Amino acid sequence: MTEEVQLQVFGTRYQPIAKIARGGMADVYEARDLLLDRLVALKVLFAELSTNPTFVERFRREAQSAAALSHPNIVSVYDWGPANGTYFIAMELVSGQTLAQLIRTVGVVPPDQAASIGADVALALAFAHRHGVVHRDIKPSNVLITEDGIVKVADFGIARAVANDEDLTQTGSVLGTATYISPEQARGEDLDGRSDIYSLGIVLYEMLTGTPPFLGETPIAVAYKHVTEAPTPLRNVNPRVSAELETVVMRCLAKQRDQRYPDATALRVDLQRVLEHRPLRTTTTQTALGERTMAIGAVEGVGDRTQLLSRVEDTASIPAVTPPVETARRRRRWPWILLVIVVLLALAGGLLYAKLAGSNHHVAAPLPRVAVPNVVGSQEQGAAQVLSNLGLQSALSFRAASASSGTVIAESPRAGTKVQKGSTVDLVVSSGPAAVTVPKVVGETASTAEAKLLALGFNVSTNYQAASAPQGTVVAESPTGGTSAPHGSTVVLTVSNGPSSIAVPNVVGLSLASASNKLGADQLAVGTVTYQASSSVPNGDVISTSPAPGTKVAPGSSVALVVSQGNEATVPNVVGDPVATAEQDLTNAGFTYTLSQPNPPAAAVVESTSPAAGTQAPVGSSVTITWTTTASGGPASGGPTPSAG
Repeated sequence: MTEEVQLQVFGTRYQPIAKIARGGMADVYEARDLLLDRLVALKVLFAELSTNPTFVERFRREAQSAAALSHPNIVSVYDWGPANGTYFIAMELVSGQTLAQLIRTVGVVPPDQAASIGADVALALAFAHRHGVVHRDIKPSNVLITEDGIVKVADFGIARAVANDEDLTQTGSVLGTATYISPEQARGEDLDGRSDIYSLGIVLYEMLTGTPPFLGETPIAVAYKHVTEAPTPLRNVNPRVSAELETVVMRCLAKQRDQRYPDATALRVDLQRVLEHRPLRTTTTQTALGERTMAIGAVEGVGDRTQLLSRVEDTASIPAVTPPVETARRRRRWPWILLVIVVLLALAGGLLYAKLAGSNHHVAAPLPRVAVPNVVGSQEQGAAQVLSNLGLQSALSFRAASASSGTVIAESPRAGTKVQKGSTVDLVVSSGPAAVTVPKVVGETASTAEAKLLALGFNVSTNYQAASAPQGTVVAESPTGGTSAPHGSTVVLTVSNGPSSIAVPNVVGLSLASASNKLGADQLAVGTVTYQASSSVPNGDVISTSPAPGTKVAPGSSVALVVSQGNEATVPNVVGDPVATAEQDLTNAGFTYTLSQPNPPAAAVVESTSPAAGTQAPVGSSVTITWTTTASGGPASGGPTPSAG
């Protein structure tokens, strides 16, 4: 959106003040509601999307879905409509920070605080679900925490009324944020409130460990993991988490939705019990850890069309992940085939052993054989312990990967292979994502900086703040440019919104044109221009400004200018005015004055001036005032005789 559009009023009442965020479909501004004189958050759909009926319909649904949800833990929506060639939504402006910013600041949220935040989000979701609305995009950046600690859920941008049969999602694709979508959302299935519960479970996991349970280089890779992989047990990553809180989170993360909490209210009840150190009210015999990992085939549609999926945490449309039917059938047959082969091999081995034993009584009995367990996805120490419990050895090698550091990403022999006890299983362990040097982008425009970072595989989060740098310029980046950061990690850019206040520059002595250019370059406007004669300032130059030079004003403020008319000025017409008034007017015009007769009475008025009114005369020269006390302008009886001079 151009700076000109930013200054336009939306819906005849919403005046943008400063950009505060940029989302997947829209920019968000702090704005003033001119009708009610209050600050609001103004979401403005990208102009290039305003001609796309699908995006406009999603935008409309966001307004309608959220406007129907009046709840203390849900961001209120006030208004929406078309304006300035695009569409806008006016909503409650929340002063505080997002949960994503909190996680970036503290790394790992204390368990009690995480449970409290999760309980408030669950309360908001329970209210929305009762009104037939599934959020579909629960993530830390959509959870706001006010300065008073109140938790509010925002951005029902892809929310859908459950009762509405019309579906905006294209066949074979899902809409959401890959890091936080549920398995059924990744598979493109119909959703209900339990999908939001899964996403909240991912958010809780991230709060308690500092990172989501599933990471990958592309959104499709992350979605695949949601369907196929079990998360690392929470307490293996953060031992400070209680067993009860781990039980709650892992139940939220169950692959099958009927094994999760039945509704957000039940989830909130257990989170409150965790905070009160009471036993959980609801339990489950099978969590995300106990479920069998489902193998799936190729991801449908990946080779069929080009897709733009640059940032894992952005809301995006991704192809649904589905297991091919034929692969599942083959999977059901091969265990029987393998069983027959194993039986035949066992019989042959037994015959051979009996023959050898009859001829040589010193042949040692074979060691027992065990199946190699599946430890891919487990932490290094836990995997080694599992192998040791089965009488197997482990050998470790390390490789950079998208999985968190210490996670087993491959094993050899493969899981299920029968080996003798005492055999060694080679484990490949992730050393974390490969490090990439963060480019130095401070001083560049936001769009240029974002392009550089995305090209190197980083995700980008952009914040805006007042700064002395030109608007749209990057003033800070974290991590700092020149340092190393994992591939796929997020670089936070701080972008200037321009200064919050500006000192009026000194333009006294400059020509009117030069003064106007300097004020414009400093983000100020030229206000009222008045002209005044001056014997010291050349004609056309600025004599003074209001406010005075050095005064602090808001960007865009107007500055009034007084401009010199030069050394000659026009004698003002003061005929008929009281003498005192005429004296003041002549002085203001840059002249001195003399009286044709001294001591005029209070009733005296000007009969004439010399030079006459309208005459050009040098600034500072004297104008003679001839006065009279008669209404007709003639001399009064007994009064002084006016001088002709």
